[in-house]
Amino acid sequence: MPIVRRLFRPGLFDLLGLMLLFLVIVAGGRKLFGDADTATHVATGRYILEHHAIPRTDPFSASFAGKEWFAHEWLATIALAEAWTWAGWPGVVWLSALLIAAAHLLLYRHLVRRGDDALVAFVAVVAAASVASVHWLARPHLFTVLLLVVAVVLLEEVAGGRRGRAWLLALPLLALAWVNLHGGFLILFPVLACYAVGVVLTPPRRRELLGPFCLATAASAAAVLVNPWGFGLVRHLVGFFAARGEALRHTDEFDAPSLGDRAGVTLAIFLALCLLGLALGWAARRKPGPGTLLAFLMTTAMALRSVRDVEIMAIFGALVAADGLSAWIGPRLDAGLRADLESFRRREAESGGGVAAAAFLLAAGLAFASWFPPAGFDPSQFPVVMVERLKAAGVRPEGPVLTPDLWGGYLILEWPEAKVYVDGRWDMRGDAFYERYADLMLTRPGWEAILGDSGIGWALLPPEAPLARALRQDAGWTLWGSDGVTDAYQRRPASAGLLPEATGLPGATKSRPSS
Repeated sequence: MPIVRRLFRPGLFDLLGLMLLFLVIVAGGRKLFGDADTATHVATGRYILEHHAIPRTDPFSASFAGKEWFAHEWLATIALAEAWTWAGWPGVVWLSALLIAAAHLLLYRHLVRRGDDALVAFVAVVAAASVASVHWLARPHLFTVLLLVVAVVLLEEVAGGRRGRAWLLALPLLALAWVNLHGGFLILFPVLACYAVGVVLTPPRRRELLGPFCLATAASAAAVLVNPWGFGLVRHLVGFFAARGEALRHTDEFDAPSLGDRAGVTLAIFLALCLLGLALGWAARRKPGPGTLLAFLMTTAMALRSVRDVEIMAIFGALVAADGLSAWIGPRLDAGLRADLESFRRREAESGGGVAAAAFLLAAGLAFASWFPPAGFDPSQFPVVMVERLKAAGVRPEGPVLTPDLWGGYLILEWPEAKVYVDGRWDMRGDAFYERYADLMLTRPGWEAILGDSGIGWALLPPEAPLARALRQDAGWTLWGSDGVTDAYQRRPASAGLLPEATGLPGATKSRPSS
């Protein structure tokens, strides 16, 4: 059977898929859960499945109960909840691996099909995956990375004349799904603008694409209004991200990369590769399309401002790097080797995929059987042990439970009886609430009044937190227990749900690692 032989013919396509699957499963079992937003998404998906409705108000916290909430990633949260229900955290890891691998495999296939050398394309995509991995988290933004690759491949194919303009009709359908999966759908429109401007800068015979590009953009803009909140969602997200208020400025993933950390170093190396590709491409008289270059420059500026945008920039970086390096290397090879590499490129463009697909099916079975490396939230970084002890003791808090915002989502999923005071949904809470939260956690002047007015009855805090140190000295609070990662404090008045006796749980002697 020629089709089966072609699918299972080994090559770089399958090697890339196997590499990404192995990397995510082995190294990502803990890394993918760097904050508790994943747990919030799973809890949201479970809520939707149980109630057969998308929540319009906050059902999880005490501080914002009943207030408007845009659960705009509702479709992605259902996928995460289904994966979690099916196989627990290994199921979420498997889904993340599938999304990550699909995005990079599609990008690799596009590069070899457009004519780039297969080995160069492989190196470019592996480099892109390496730099993007600094922000691999088991969250809905992985859908944005995959859908952006689909959109970019489509735009590249049409702009390059390899597909007809009718293919642009797929963009509104893509936008319709995207807006209900993740707020990253907004990036589609700056990217479309780059390619539209690129069409204007092309030779006159290609400018006929400007009209179809503009129509596709308008249709996509109309499509993103088809969501449970209509234009209100677009207004909400644009306002939140454009303002870049205190909450965003103090969120790590919105920080600029630094050469003092892995994100900055890998980005610098990848940018050097991209600039080398551009320079060698120009030397070989091969220039990237104007739209591609504009999108690369735009997303590079975004990545230099915010770590979370590195994944987006990596897509365009791979495009320009593979193009230029392939154009420069090809003519410098002897005719025989060049013919062999071209034959290999053609094989890579049309074959492979069967081995990677089989590996993912096998991994799904292993996830279901719980034969995965440890996956989920790291007990040395999250209140995993303390929450289990509180639940085992039958604690049912009557007032809000205070944790760092990084932990709030974990309680939402694992201890739903505890209505959290704060979690990572800052687009709902806003900057004014963030200021009060920061004043409280850092024990700035007036923190006692904030704590008293909030009605907080329990606080789960890292032992080294300023508020934890203050509560140890506060006669109105008692240390219920400590395990070295989490101190559990209980307000003394009986109205706050004080247990008959504070258990004084014994804890490990280790200190919580610094984040």
